[in-house]
Amino acid sequence: MDILTWIIESFKSGELFFYIVPFFIFIVLLIIIFTPDAKKRSSKKTPSRLKVEEKDSHCENVKFSEPVPPGVDSDYQSLKKGRTGFKTLEITPDAKKGDRESHKTIDLTIGEKYPETETGGKTLEEGLAKTKVGFVSKLKNLFSSGNITPELMEEMEEILYTADMGVKTVAWLLDEIKKNKSSFQSGEDIKLFLKAKVLETLKGVHRKLPELSEKPAVVLMVGVNGAGKTTTIGKLADRFIKEGKKVVFAASDTFRAAAVEQLKIWGEKTSSTVISDKDGADPASVAFNAISSAVSKNADIVFIDTAGRLQNRVNLMEELSKVNRVAGKAKEGAPHETILVIDANNGQNALSQAKEFGESVNVSGIILTKLDGTAKGGVLIGIARELSLPVYMVGVGEGVKDLIDFDPDVFVEALFS
Repeated sequence: MDILTWIIESFKSGELFFYIVPFFIFIVLLIIIFTPDAKKRSSKKTPSRLKVEEKDSHCENVKFSEPVPPGVDSDYQSLKKGRTGFKTLEITPDAKKGDRESHKTIDLTIGEKYPETETGGKTLEEGLAKTKVGFVSKLKNLFSSGNITPELMEEMEEILYTADMGVKTVAWLLDEIKKNKSSFQSGEDIKLFLKAKVLETLKGVHRKLPELSEKPAVVLMVGVNGAGKTTTIGKLADRFIKEGKKVVFAASDTFRAAAVEQLKIWGEKTSSTVISDKDGADPASVAFNAISSAVSKNADIVFIDTAGRLQNRVNLMEELSKVNRVAGKAKEGAPHETILVIDANNGQNALSQAKEFGESVNVSGIILTKLDGTAKGGVLIGIARELSLPVYMVGVGEGVKDLIDFDPDVFVEALFS
């Protein structure tokens, strides 16, 4: 029986389908297995995407989404996993150091993106937007009434106590209002009186971050974890670098690897020298080495980044006191400034932090971060009244330019406008 006859007979008997169906399924499976996926085909044609800061004519500060492309020059010592850049570039496999033509800008975000040097620029009024919506707007609605009644005074007391100024500051304000009650003709008079008292309090202790005339000037940065110490150091360094200063970072938060790594990124970003040691190393030793290095390199400023919480046998405040003492041995009079970095979101807890840190180190001024993200801006008033500490700067956004000098007049005007 020839093949044609077999096929005809099989078709008539129905047996042919028992052979065709499995054969067809087998062919389909072969196609699925051996045909490349469209995404895989496209990935083979697309070089690895990297996040890079373009600086001069080569690439630095990269975080890889894929392994290093084989064509990237091995001289790029800064191309390390875990680093994050600030401008997104694509490195083609044939990229060579200094070859700008091989760099194509792409839109890509990987991991945490640190602020661009030229971004930002929010005003203090914009940073106070949430605070104004909070207790200030409540006071404004309260003061719309022309009559001063016991009920109005009670409601105002309740609003002030929820304003995160601190109990002592609120009690003082209420006492001042009661003393001058007879001179008020309307709620607007009380508002103006409060405005004047707040301004008087802030201006009474205010001073700008002093000129750092020592060389090197040593600045000790303290505060709890998460307050923004390391980022604030980077932003301050950016400012001083633009003034022609030479900056050194001391990575004395040796108990948290992420802090050291973040400081190194800021060091690369601002062209600052970073002195660090292995995890768990003595923070005071790192500070001493950084100051010594700054002296030998004729640097202008040393920023000492410190821990905000320790998980070992050493008490945090004792450790900070030690760093403070050792800094004085490395450079006479150091630290020349001790800045407490406070997260505005902490509200009244920020007052407690300031008191606690002040018992261990001589805090000379405060930088308040994340003011734009909270309605607790009233804490500034409590800090000035209860601690007599100046607020040097406030953070009103993520950009480098969003760390701005604090101005009491602008603050009060924006707050009560």
